[in-house]
Amino acid sequence: MIIQSFQNTISVLTKIQKHIISMLNRLSLRTKLVFLLCGFIASISFGLTLLLPAKLEDEALITVANLSKTMTEMTSNNISSGVLFADTLAIKDELLTIKKSTSIEFIVVRDTTGVILGSIDYDQVKGTEFDGRKDTTGITSEGSIYCVVQPIKHDGIIIGKLTLGVSIQTIRDQLDSTKRTFLLIVIVLFVIGAILIYFFSRFITNSLRSVVESAEIITSGDLSHRASVLSHDEIGHLAASFNTMVDNLQKALIKERDMRLLKTRFVNTISHEFRTPLTGIGISADILEHYDEILTLEQKKSEINKIKQRVSELTDLMDDFLLHSTVESLREFFTVTPINVRLILEHSIDDIRRIAQEEEITINSNFAEESYIIQGDANILHYVCSSIISNAVKFSRKGGEIYISINYSSNRDTISIVIQDFGIGIPESDIDFIFTQFYRGSNTAEIPGTGIGLSISKEFIELHNGRITAQSTPTQGTIFTIELPVVYKKF
Repeated sequence: MIIQSFQNTISVLTKIQKHIISMLNRLSLRTKLVFLLCGFIASISFGLTLLLPAKLEDEALITVANLSKTMTEMTSNNISSGVLFADTLAIKDELLTIKKSTSIEFIVVRDTTGVILGSIDYDQVKGTEFDGRKDTTGITSEGSIYCVVQPIKHDGIIIGKLTLGVSIQTIRDQLDSTKRTFLLIVIVLFVIGAILIYFFSRFITNSLRSVVESAEIITSGDLSHRASVLSHDEIGHLAASFNTMVDNLQKALIKERDMRLLKTRFVNTISHEFRTPLTGIGISADILEHYDEILTLEQKKSEINKIKQRVSELTDLMDDFLLHSTVESLREFFTVTPINVRLILEHSIDDIRRIAQEEEITINSNFAEESYIIQGDANILHYVCSSIISNAVKFSRKGGEIYISINYSSNRDTISIVIQDFGIGIPESDIDFIFTQFYRGSNTAEIPGTGIGLSISKEFIELHNGRITAQSTPTQGTIFTIELPVVYKKF
């Protein structure tokens, strides 16, 4: 039975605990915080209310006991002669003198046989344990008088005893007043503390609420929303960190969206660029197939050259696409050797010159006598220079000019390869994006291209610890500047 009752009690307590936890889980953080701190203050207040007044009362009674002891000792010394000679008049006079103290309730003097030699207000304790017949010290049953028994001695011999009662009602009244005052102070402090905690909790929970509300808004899809940073404490740092996280998330999503759009644009561009030469090849093949007998030899050669040109365009498109796919792997095979920049440029110009001549475009170069040596990969740098010069030819008007120069900066110890054309230029709205993968200017729809070359060139130049920039004015031309660190000059 006892074990069963114990198990039932444990079960009930467990259910109560679960119920309390369930209720707490439904409360807001602010309410929990207020309850917790108010409960803490209430516990301290309750403890002080119980312990402090009791401690004050004990201290007061000890003080009364000590004073009563001192008073009885003095009184017993004063009346010892009267007790010795049984001089009741002398004893009574002395007792009346002592009784003038308002705190003394009664006095009883007895000899060693128990006979009363003198008393004042003896009726208050007559018949009680404090009437002097026994050596009883303490507080009377009604709790208003403290009784002390003191032996009366003469030359060290006990000749009687003195029983004295001191009123402690005044002290108790004062203690009761003190308790009420203390309780009132505790209540006031509790109320003030609860109010302060309530308003203080707002500063804590408001920041958290801001983060929670912001998270809900962001979850709904509004990435522009940010949590309010209302303080500079840990909660404020949490809100700031949350905002930073959302900023990074938004940037990542925007970047992913842009990459998706650019890849879509790239696929469309590739499809268009592949379709154009394939269509041209198909047309030339049909002409050769159906009109072979009536075409002159020159016309046949012209159609065959068109086919070769379209195949060359397809090959360039495939090269760009494959180079984009392998650009990361090229980083692993980046070979650093001393490079003569002038020779690289001259080689690139020779590669492009035939194409330029077909478009009646003149390439002008201005190179100093000294050669500048840099550290890098000759093949990669040759690709970059050829790509930029090829673009200059592609976007120049027929009969235009291109200027290429190498400039040395002694202050920065760098060289600048400047490639300038006077072609269609780059719109101002596009200039910040031309080095982005798959991006093509809004005015290049009729010109073949994939939007890969410049982004790859930028990555390759950065591999050489350099940089590439562009300046352009629509319809007036573009200037590309490649800046590279110089190792030394060669004369």
